[in-house]
Amino acid sequence: MRFITCSSYYGTGSSAITDFVSEFDNVYSFTNEEFRFIQDPDGISDLEFNLVECFNRHNSGHSLKRFKRLVDFYSGNVFGKKYSNFFGDNWKKVSYEYIDSLIDFSYHGWWMYDLYDRGPFFYFRKRIINKILHLTLWRNNHDRVLNTMKNEVTYCSHPSEEKFLSLTREFIYKLFSSVNFDSKDIVLVDQLLPPNNLNRYLRYFDNNIQTVVVDRDPRDLFVLDKYVWKDGIIPNDPDIFCKWFEYTRSHRKTENLNTDQIHFIRFEDLIYDYDNTTRELIDWLKLDSSLHSRPRQSFNPDYSIKNTKVWRKIPECKNEIKIIENKLSEYLYNFDV
Repeated sequence: MRFITCSSYYGTGSSAITDFVSEFDNVYSFTNEEFRFIQDPDGISDLEFNLVECFNRHNSGHSLKRFKRLVDFYSGNVFGKKYSNFFGDNWKKVSYEYIDSLIDFSYHGWWMYDLYDRGPFFYFRKRIINKILHLTLWRNNHDRVLNTMKNEVTYCSHPSEEKFLSLTREFIYKLFSSVNFDSKDIVLVDQLLPPNNLNRYLRYFDNNIQTVVVDRDPRDLFVLDKYVWKDGIIPNDPDIFCKWFEYTRSHRKTENLNTDQIHFIRFEDLIYDYDNTTRELIDWLKLDSSLHSRPRQSFNPDYSIKNTKVWRKIPECKNEIKIIENKLSEYLYNFDV
């Protein structure tokens, strides 16, 4: 099994990669659904930090519970199935087996965060009994604590880095192997990895993954989010937007984004230099061009071009664009070449 994925900074057009690669006959595509369980807070990377790198008796067991909660969330519910829509019951089954494999031992016990995670009302409801007892029957024994969490389980886990990586690779392989790929040897998954700190995340795979990091002109990103998408995820003030843009791209000054496993690309190049850029991608991804049976059917540059130079179509953003052009000049795409 070989993985191809793409990494985005938000709204940068990385779906163009999943659309383009899905046009090859030997590729099984998980569509544009984002599979972020490795990089998200409480995901696999956080799990490694708490179990391996910064182990202590409380954080490590608690992080397993947090990961399990993330697994449950990504399983979905009656309002939306999320990952179970792709893996069925195997998403929870294989994920729970992974959690079990990381546990050294467990026992009935609890600590403050087992209350905290359930919310302030639950916490104070459980602790108020202790307050009353300390004011009455236990007023001379303030060290005593009433066990109101007798059914809570504490997990103990402190694997070596080698063991954690081995179990994680096995988990990821088993999870994706549970899907029928119709004999296709390449698996296309969106957003498996983030665009930064990639050397950390690549360790969770057996050198069988490549990711394409996609970025786009900041002017289009700003205008699309503020005037078209209007979802409020990124700053709508141009000065703060410029700070945010540099903040999220600063890693490129120290990280190499052009290796055998990482490739950086501009969204605009996929459109304005389609032939050369896709040829370069095919070579780097080691795709068989003879299997590209559906060119331009999923990713059509003639359609996607409508999502470029958007700021020129919105007169009211003129002053905002001047600020962006001044502060983010090194990130601008030269459309006039």
